[in-house]
Amino acid sequence: MKELEQAEDDFAQQALVEAVENQIADGHPREAGLVIMDLIGQGVDREEALGKMADVLAAHIAVTLKDEKSFDVNAYARDLLQLAQADTSE
Repeated sequence: MKELEQAEDDFAQQALVEAVENQIADGHPREAGLVIMDLIGQGVDREEALGKMADVLAAHIAVTLKDEKSFDVNAYARDLLQLAQADTSE
């Protein structure tokens, strides 16, 4: 059972990373491209940066589902920018 849960978690994480990669490629939100460049410029490995950004996306999706409201792309973009700033201060 634990292996199935891990496989599901891995699949979900990969789907979130793919969504972030699509955002970067599409340029929407614009902040996704800026943040990946900023994190990589700070020396963060690309895969790690994508993982951090995917975690931010997951949190916003969870809020959207919990509160049964529309996805707030502006709040998501703001939190992506904060991610890059937080990484600078570490």
